[in-house]
Amino acid sequence: MLEDKTTASSPANDSECLITLKHYRSLIPMGQEARKPIFKLTPADGAIGSHAQAVSEAYKDFKRLAETLITRMKESG
Repeated sequence: MLEDKTTASSPANDSECLITLKHYRSLIPMGQEARKPIFKLTPADGAIGSHAQAVSEAYKDFKRLAETLITRMKESG
C-alpha cells in the first residue's frame, strides 16, 4: 500500500517539507512598500524594534531554505 504524503500529520513528519516559514505578518506589506525582500528591510524602511528582530529571523529562515534547496538539488542530481 502506498503512503499518501499529502496527509502528513505535521511538516516535521513530511519528508518533502523543505522548511516551515513564519508568516511575518507586518513585514510583508513593509517589504512591498519598500520594494525589497523582507530580509533586506532596514530601519529607514520602518524595520525598528521588534520588526528589526523579525527581519533578522527572516534572513536566517530564507538562508536555511536556500541551503536546503541547494543540498536537495545536489543529492538529486
